[in-house]
Amino acid sequence: MSRKNRNPLSNPLHYATPQAQVGPPATCSSAQRLLKGYDYVIIGAGAAGSVLASKLSEDPNVSVLLLEAGGDNTDVTESKMPLGFPKLLHTEHDWNYYTVEQPGLASRRLYWPRGRLIGGSTSINAMMYHHCSRSDFDEWASHYGCQGWSYDDLAPYFKRMERFTPNPNRPRIDLQHRGNAGEWQTGYSWLSEIGEKGFLPACYDAGIPAVEDVNTPGGTLGATRFQTFIDSKGQRSSLATAYLTPEVRKRPNLFIACHAHVTKLLFDRLSGDEPIAIGAEFQKQRGGELFEVHARREVILSGGAVNTPQLLLLSGIGPKDELEKHGIPVVRANDAVGQNLKDHLVTTTLMCKAKAGSTLDYLSSPLRAFPSLARWMLLGGGPLTNNVGETAAFIRSWEHHPFPGSSSERNPPKDYTSGLIGPDVEIIGVPTGFIHHGEEPPMDGASVFTLAPISLRPQSKGTITLKSRDPFDHPIIDPKYFSDAEGNDRAVLLAGIRVCLRIMRSPAFQKYLERVPVNDDPWSYWWPYSSSDIDRITDDQILRWMNEKAFTLYHPVGSARMGTSPENSVVDVQCRVHGVKRLRVMDASVFPEQISGHPTAPIGAMAYKLSDMIKKDSVMPAPPHARL
Repeated sequence: MSRKNRNPLSNPLHYATPQAQVGPPATCSSAQRLLKGYDYVIIGAGAAGSVLASKLSEDPNVSVLLLEAGGDNTDVTESKMPLGFPKLLHTEHDWNYYTVEQPGLASRRLYWPRGRLIGGSTSINAMMYHHCSRSDFDEWASHYGCQGWSYDDLAPYFKRMERFTPNPNRPRIDLQHRGNAGEWQTGYSWLSEIGEKGFLPACYDAGIPAVEDVNTPGGTLGATRFQTFIDSKGQRSSLATAYLTPEVRKRPNLFIACHAHVTKLLFDRLSGDEPIAIGAEFQKQRGGELFEVHARREVILSGGAVNTPQLLLLSGIGPKDELEKHGIPVVRANDAVGQNLKDHLVTTTLMCKAKAGSTLDYLSSPLRAFPSLARWMLLGGGPLTNNVGETAAFIRSWEHHPFPGSSSERNPPKDYTSGLIGPDVEIIGVPTGFIHHGEEPPMDGASVFTLAPISLRPQSKGTITLKSRDPFDHPIIDPKYFSDAEGNDRAVLLAGIRVCLRIMRSPAFQKYLERVPVNDDPWSYWWPYSSSDIDRITDDQILRWMNEKAFTLYHPVGSARMGTSPENSVVDVQCRVHGVKRLRVMDASVFPEQISGHPTAPIGAMAYKLSDMIKKDSVMPAPPHARL
């Protein structure tokens, strides 16, 4: 195939097919005239890619191409409806990843959903708006040498992005910490009575203080109602709906191509000692026609913690032995690519049988859900605007010892938090039976309240490696859960479950629960919650349950992490790939260390900050044509 025929801009009809709405029909002919390429080619229209494309294209003098492997988000109702997101799993809008068997989790392969549409995972997640702990980012700067990425560096971007809507019936918020003029709509969504009057008071009874706003410099420790990114119409405000609005898409200098699966990066390797990124190659489908696009200034990779290291490896950037194993020419050897992967693991979900109608499980019935659906469609309110993760408690696990009947009383978890205000466990309160990622309804049509304890600061490190050199093959995802030498990850989660059991026995919570028969089998569907039975549950029983039921909370990070040295990092503090010119990475893969919370807001703020950094860089001359 000739280079001319491989250029997506040489055939306007062919190029129009994978293109999202970018303006009037003249866009295609306009694109045809830009045969020299674009100033910026951004790969991945997820959280970071959406923000970067929007902010960089504010300058009418530069052109931006945004490539997305999935489809458009604008007509996906399940994405717009906050409580509809589980319907997106295992669909065309999900990469549908699975890990390899995990020896630490009964040799199970775990499902890893990742967004495969414009907005990425911000279009399919639970819309939890969280800055995380100040100490997380300060640790990046002080311990990992990532100057410029401390909390004080990112705080102005958190505020600049946000348009917070106060609610007089919700927690009192000090508005000095909230933004009111940004593109991203945040606030408080629908809250169940059992969450507000059952779970939160039960957390207080268990010794967890109240915290009204977890998105301040004061940190996240305590029990809270979660802020969400749901707009005033009761619809998801993803980073795509916020930053790739119809007005932004109409910019004549911004082009968005959907169904463009990037297969490798393109480099000029003859113009100096270091390779220069000059563009990307993509296909619409396996075996389909190959296209090339060229970047005059920079290529920015925003594929996420799975796709970013995979594409770097496919393009010849990574551990030399792995590249040679797959017959991939080495462009730049870097042993850190695909390493240092960390994820948030939910030990298991503790499900409490609640009184009929007190949770949202009734919405699984189309007939019973119809009034709520009509309310959402007509008024944009009601229980369908619930984000599932409506409440949460952040704790430091060892501070809640001792636990009656637990051997961990003698060996409490060690402190691996990011600082004095950093938590290591989050317990999410969910007013529904969150079974198999929300896909499976509770048995017998029961009402269920779920408690989900999460390890926030895991010490286990995993990898992303190649299955083959075929870019359409999923990579090998091996998070290596519970592989830390000290066993501290298990100890932290064991403590988290013990705290959940305390919460479950609180009188404030118990009044919303059904009294169910309790037997001696802790493997029964309902966790027994009477005081005598809780004290009889052994650590070994909990650990066995954990091994059989634990699953991901969808927060993989670190697989192309930021640092000062190519010996242990992939990008520098300006997110430039070590040893490669005009190639940057911005997504959760660059996190130097796992953060103690939900990463959507930090990714958005980091992308916004990087856009400013790129704008401040000197204008670079156009690189020579590709020499492959």
